[in-house]
Amino acid sequence: MIMVDSTDSTDSSEVSTWDGMVDWLVESLVDQPVALIVELGPNTYISDDEDDEVVCVQIQVLADDVLLLRRSRTVLGHLLIADYSTGDLVLDRWHFDGHFEDCTDGYIFSRDAHLIANICVTWFRDNWGARSTDELGCSYRFPDELLPPDPDLDEID
Repeated sequence: MIMVDSTDSTDSSEVSTWDGMVDWLVESLVDQPVALIVELGPNTYISDDEDDEVVCVQIQVLADDVLLLRRSRTVLGHLLIADYSTGDLVLDRWHFDGHFEDCTDGYIFSRDAHLIANICVTWFRDNWGARSTDELGCSYRFPDELLPPDPDLDEID
């Protein structure tokens, strides 16, 4: 299963129901690289106004198969995480302590992709009244990979 771009609708045979969206999210989060960011929100949202209310979630893959889920009522910025290690994190506890300096409206660290996916679906379906999954879009960003330079390309003729 491939995650859709933010310009595509999540309405497909696999994610046309809320249960299907949970399954799709779980499958999409398995075996992903550290630092992958998955964002979900209204598929029609287009705005540069930071004051607009827009319900969204952001999932970031950390080390040791830990996922960070942040939910928000405004567009979330990308965190510049200095360390993806997870040894000191409390897992499976919802936090409201304002740890992040942005618009985060609660966050959780967990290895349980089903829990993360269910929180996402509940946030949209139950808390914000999304009528169906086709109202949502998804975007994702894979981490940049720095590779050593190719010595053959560095030679000057």
